[in-house]
Amino acid sequence: MAGSHPSTLEEKRSALLRLRLRRKREEALARQGGDSARPEGRPPRLSPVVPLSPEGTKPPLFLVHAAGGSVAPYAALAALLGDDQPVYALEDPGLHGGTIGERRLPGLAATYLDAVREVQPDGPLQVGGWSVGGAVALEMARQDGDVALTFVLDTAVPDDAPSRPGDDDLRTWFAADVAAMGAEPGEVELAERFPVFAANVRALLTFRPSRVDSRVVLLSAEGSEPARLDRWRAYADEIQVVRGDHYTMLRPPHIEALAEAMRDRLSEVSVR
Repeated sequence: MAGSHPSTLEEKRSALLRLRLRRKREEALARQGGDSARPEGRPPRLSPVVPLSPEGTKPPLFLVHAAGGSVAPYAALAALLGDDQPVYALEDPGLHGGTIGERRLPGLAATYLDAVREVQPDGPLQVGGWSVGGAVALEMARQDGDVALTFVLDTAVPDDAPSRPGDDDLRTWFAADVAAMGAEPGEVELAERFPVFAANVRALLTFRPSRVDSRVVLLSAEGSEPARLDRWRAYADEIQVVRGDHYTMLRPPHIEALAEAMRDRLSEVSVR
């Protein structure tokens, strides 16, 4: 896998997407002052914010990464939410040399909330996330207290008894996650990404959601177990099942239905 060239059309699109996201991150860092703004010898502060579709007059939407840490799954979604809808994503700094270590979702949410408020200092926020990202977004809404809309995209609520899987179990889950995403990263990239995945999954398994002062919309993939939906009824104002499974809901042809559901909720908030 390592060192191979993209051969299929899907692989070429994925490679181009990664290049565009890297350029957007570099542009965002340059706007923050780059290397000249830091003391000599100290690494630059890496903002987790990646502008996917920064143009538009509507209040921005901030989407938090899933367990793998990358915001690449949101690029196609951002393009479908409307030309006037700014979309930013929050990528795990652990993918770019940032500290990973032992983490808890409230701490992660606080860090991301600070970064989001640098982009939008005032007014109600609109946040969301897929998988683990939905739990982080919900915690951001709880901490900020001024969030108009929170999207939770097929996020699981852990059982009452917290579990701590070992590395062997997490590597099995990670391999399945990478395969389901349709990605083919090299061995080096896999080794770099696994600690991020493991830290985020462990953080989710210890997280317990709470009711927040925000409109919470759960968009759940087809085939979700009734028990999962029932656990969300205490925290979500609205639950809608959308086409596709946990992974294909963010890919064609199902992503169009997901985007339509999100556009509808965003427009409802904007007219209030």
